[in-house]
Amino acid sequence: MNLASLYIRLQHYDRFQVDQMMPAISHNEEINYNETNLCTLLIAHSHGIRLYVDKIAIDLQQGSCILISPVQSYTVESSNTEAQLVRFTFETFKVKGMTLNPIAHPPLLCGYPYSLLFSQVKRVLGNEAWMRNPFCSSLSASEMAMMQSRLQFILSMMTQLDQQAAHFQNEEKIKMIQNTVQYMEQHYDEDLTVEQLANMAGMVRWQYSQQFKILTGKKPTDYLAHLRINQAKELLCNSAEPLRKISRQIGFKDESYFSRCFHKLTGNTPREYANIHLHNQQKTVIDSLGREIHVPKDATRIVTAGTDTLGELLVLGISPIGAAISIMKNQVIYHNKLRNIHNIGYWADPDKITELQPELLLVSNYRAQDLQELDAIAPTVVLNSKFRLFERLRYIAKLVERSKEAEKWITTYEDKVRLVRRQLADAYDVGETATVYLKLGEKLYIMGQSGLAATLYESLGFRPSAKVKHLIEKGQAWIEIQQHQINHYVGDHNFILASSQELQTTIHCPQIGTIATLTPGKNHFMDATWNYDDPITRGRLLEVLPYVFKKKTM
Repeated sequence: MNLASLYIRLQHYDRFQVDQMMPAISHNEEINYNETNLCTLLIAHSHGIRLYVDKIAIDLQQGSCILISPVQSYTVESSNTEAQLVRFTFETFKVKGMTLNPIAHPPLLCGYPYSLLFSQVKRVLGNEAWMRNPFCSSLSASEMAMMQSRLQFILSMMTQLDQQAAHFQNEEKIKMIQNTVQYMEQHYDEDLTVEQLANMAGMVRWQYSQQFKILTGKKPTDYLAHLRINQAKELLCNSAEPLRKISRQIGFKDESYFSRCFHKLTGNTPREYANIHLHNQQKTVIDSLGREIHVPKDATRIVTAGTDTLGELLVLGISPIGAAISIMKNQVIYHNKLRNIHNIGYWADPDKITELQPELLLVSNYRAQDLQELDAIAPTVVLNSKFRLFERLRYIAKLVERSKEAEKWITTYEDKVRLVRRQLADAYDVGETATVYLKLGEKLYIMGQSGLAATLYESLGFRPSAKVKHLIEKGQAWIEIQQHQINHYVGDHNFILASSQELQTTIHCPQIGTIATLTPGKNHFMDATWNYDDPITRGRLLEVLPYVFKKKTM
């Protein structure tokens, strides 16, 4: 966010309670929302507020601040009758000499919430009695001046969040270290040395170790030890193999050294740990069907069915013993992480699941007639299919006692989003629309708010085109279209997903194939493997998108 060259003039201020569902503009009819340079800053004064920006749902926590651009519409809702929102409405101008020029699309970072400390926000806003008056027209000139200074202070706090993510600027170095981290995660059972990893990153050992610790919080040797011990925990709880064999499976050549390392990191010997976790305590959760489910704490033998559960478990450091990967196994970008996971088909097949003797079932794809049989195998939690990424990840993390890991991932993801949006500032304008086409052989689909489209709409701030917006409002994740309908859904930017083979044909011979009739414009071609909405794909997608926008468009 760049505020240095802008002049901000406060037009209105109010604080209001959020009903179950209300258009935001109804709170102050004096505001002219047709002014093209009028921006809105919303600040969540309470928990449990859901904001819809152009029908796209965004959950706000206490202290969340979000900028709404002049071309966007919004509504808010809350199940909490005490929930409150603070709203600043302001104009932006570009300063040129002594002249103020109104800006139709101010270069502010819109559409993504900044999570500020609520104690700081509350201190800045103050507690004057007049602030509770819902009509900003009642403010005197001095009060408006005071609130203008507070608005600018809040915006500067949001700017500081961007600056705190500056360590992501050195992308090449970070990417090389991240590559070594991924290598360690995939080859922890091999004889790895710090020198070997430093050479892979193109650094000397001391520099690599220093940068590695900044990025991960651990030294390379400690990170590798934790990887190995975490894998040992799973093996100890899921197999009766002797310690000698387990230590070799995770990369330790010496059983005694493995036992000492395990005790140092866990406080238990390997066998003590295994005996403790054979008798897990239980907790009660409510699933999406409203059922009370008694699930074991620290469950390790988990089976999952559904494309929106597997990536979440993996990013939380849990590898399920079984998953519905018959279709997605060779399609997802993290297919290397699936090699030790048993395939239970596309649906939650009770016969295949029974053989795995799970402690917990987490499902979103299942047949209703199988649910009773699944419950008999192990506690079965049915996930809410309407959950968005953060909501889904937090629910699963709480279920498996990994909430800290989930919040750490979300914070890192939000930092990356702000970086990518700065990088793409010249690639698209606030308020532009985007449409995602998926080409599978002869068939063509339009994505609603799922897969790649979720990242574009929820993180990058694109808006769906009118026809796609209608699909989202109807709750449709995708629809199949015919050749003659291809331009009915077109946006300012169009993302065409297809197999790598089809992409080569389309790029080298654009006159061939279904996509040939797409209206010329800003069309971006991507492999269909990016059409997933799990945290692993979403995180890596942010690294790829800047390169996608740099490619020549048709």
